[in-house]
Formats: sequence, C-alpha cells, structure tokens
Amino acid sequence: MLFPALFALGGAFFFLILRVQGADGCFPKPLTPDKEAELLRKMQQEHDENARAQLIEHNLRLVAHIVKNG
Repeated sequence: MLFPALFALGGAFFFLILRVQGADGCFPKPLTPDKEAELLRKMQQEHDENARAQLIEHNLRLVAHIVKNG
C-alpha cells in the first residue's frame, strides 16, 4: 500500500522537474528584483495565476538547493 503511493509521488515529482527544467536540464534563470516585484504585485492585487506560476518556476532553484542541503 505504501509503495504505490510513494511511486506515484516520485513520478509526479520527476515529471515536474522535467517540465520545469526543460530540454537542457537547467532551471529557469532567477528573476530580476524589478520583475519579481512586478509579478508579486500582480499576484496580490490582480490575483494573476500566470504571475504566481512564473514566481514558483523561477524560484525552484532555491527549493532544490534547500532540499539538497536541508
């Protein structure tokens, strides 16, 4: 019962990493402070889901670093 759940979770994580990293295996470049501030404003004031997605994707490098060195 535990193994299928772990396998499904691992597969979803693997799919996410492949989707975000792209063909060259690199994470998206970090956002400039101005662009990040603009996206945060859009997300908070306009509830822009695209801005939210961009913030998440461009900060995955930080998430990977925390997971690796956590």
